[in-house]
Amino acid sequence: MLQILARGGGDAKDSKTFSEKLSTIPTPKGQEILVKVLATSINPVDTKVRMRTPESEHAVLGHDTCGIVVDTGEDVTRVEKGDSVYFMGQSKYAGSFAQYQLADARTVALTPQRCSDAEAAALPVVTFTAYDALFIRLGYIAAGHANTDKTILIIGGAGGVGSMAIQLAKWAGLTVIATASRDETVDWCKDMGADYVISHHEDLVKQVRALGFHWVHSIFCTTHMSQHWAAMAELIEPQNAIALIDDPDGPLDIRLFKTKSIRICWEFALVRTMYETEDLNMQGFTLTKISQLIDSMKIRSPLTETLYGLTVKNIQKAHIKQESGTMVGKQAIVISP
Repeated sequence: MLQILARGGGDAKDSKTFSEKLSTIPTPKGQEILVKVLATSINPVDTKVRMRTPESEHAVLGHDTCGIVVDTGEDVTRVEKGDSVYFMGQSKYAGSFAQYQLADARTVALTPQRCSDAEAAALPVVTFTAYDALFIRLGYIAAGHANTDKTILIIGGAGGVGSMAIQLAKWAGLTVIATASRDETVDWCKDMGADYVISHHEDLVKQVRALGFHWVHSIFCTTHMSQHWAAMAELIEPQNAIALIDDPDGPLDIRLFKTKSIRICWEFALVRTMYETEDLNMQGFTLTKISQLIDSMKIRSPLTETLYGLTVKNIQKAHIKQESGTMVGKQAIVISP
């Protein structure tokens, strides 16, 4: 099978960073399934893993998959050969920038019926991250219109995670204030359902208070945490919570949140598979719930751009765009028709 390798620490624009490799198709065992990859997507985590991989090593990246089950291990009961599934990859397996991929059957779900392969591939990481942040870390009720008395500030509303967080928060009944900085991204956030859109390049405190909100009940910061640290401390309502996903630029003063008794929650979508936690099954259950929300038209895929073909050129192009700081929604790569 064909795989695309990324050289550790390689610049995305360097022609030598990505290369092809022919590998043997693996055989699934136990709870494993073998999936023929139909489409994949790219996330910030892919570029981060590439840069953190030692320069002497190469990695098959790709954390989003939509594909067909072609073989199963002896202990698999959740899915069968021929099922269309989507899922997030895990570090012990090679990624989805390949023709075939192993996965743990407990972490996959049936693909939403209303989605194309590309639309489905754009969903797993960003939608699971947003769902987990809202309903597990921040503790909102995961039901339609169940949180109508709450307001959330979503910093970075036009990216993949922000796009899905806006939609899920609106489905759950929250009033959503999202941030964006360009006309294009402001329009996107509004299209996703945001009630208000403010600029993250201007004073967040002044803008939120100009809307009539002295405090917000929660904050989901998807980007530039360090830049917004003090503003979050000022805007968060006492005895509430903030969820974070990006890495800070350096040390931050957590004491800013002490007098308000604020709960600071990290959200990392791959934590359950990375540490094989007792609730690992929740990964598959959550993606099943997301499929139901997609098929009932409560939310939709954040796909905005599709590339065709498992090639070095396409993988490189996707990485360059992901790192450009101009991404709106998600990119997908169709690998097999």
